[in-house]
Amino acid sequence: MTQFPIPTTLSRSVRLFISPDGSGSISDTSYNSFASFPSPNGIGAWYEFEVSIHGIPDEKTGYLATLAQLDAAVRSSVIPTLKAELFSPTIDSRTSPSILLHALATGVSKHLQQPIASLSWKITPFHKYLWNNEMPTKTTITSTFEFAASHRLNDPNRTPAENQSFFGKCNKLNGHGHNYRIAVSIVVLTDSTFGMAGLEEIVDRLVIERFDHMNLNIDCPEFRATNPSVEHIAAVCFDLLKDPLANHSAELKSVRLWETSKTSATIEAS
Repeated sequence: MTQFPIPTTLSRSVRLFISPDGSGSISDTSYNSFASFPSPNGIGAWYEFEVSIHGIPDEKTGYLATLAQLDAAVRSSVIPTLKAELFSPTIDSRTSPSILLHALATGVSKHLQQPIASLSWKITPFHKYLWNNEMPTKTTITSTFEFAASHRLNDPNRTPAENQSFFGKCNKLNGHGHNYRIAVSIVVLTDSTFGMAGLEEIVDRLVIERFDHMNLNIDCPEFRATNPSVEHIAAVCFDLLKDPLANHSAELKSVRLWETSKTSATIEAS
């Protein structure tokens, strides 16, 4: 039988629509807060934040905090700050997302009147910044890419019948293709000048251009003696990226590679 209380992390996603007009205050209402707050009215910017808190839930309510408290803390901190950053005509130079996220995390903690464990900012469906209290002066940056490639899975130490039995359709002689998706996460100092654009340039040059529209077994020397399983492809991508990113004082945190929407392999820094 479960013995309470148990230390728990509670996470809440808050989706926001920031517009240049008068809407967007925390007193506004939304007809679809699952999609955004407030409801979009004209042109603006959509973002998703996820706030996490950690602690022991209240024995009676079972809560670390109410969802309304989490929503209000994020909205109170994020909406006015981003509206000013995006649309104020007096701002000559824009603040980097990493520095902004650090300031927003401080603001959310103040509104909650308790420290938060982490705050992530999804600036597009494929680009994310993460601050957490274990690395308060650093930011984790993640970018997601796609490339198409074909491969054949085959073990030269097995007989053709054994290969067919073990790998199934993946062992067909002429191979088969996937639209691979790869998410690369790095850790940088919050005030680093190396950011999303630098990360994407390196991943595009060293991974995407290398493997996109290739037969991995035939065209890519990395897999001529190594079976191009999703596990091995992820590991090769990690090795290709680690040192070039380190040259820019960026620590490669993880590489996650999806072979299909249901199957992925992740290599994390040790």
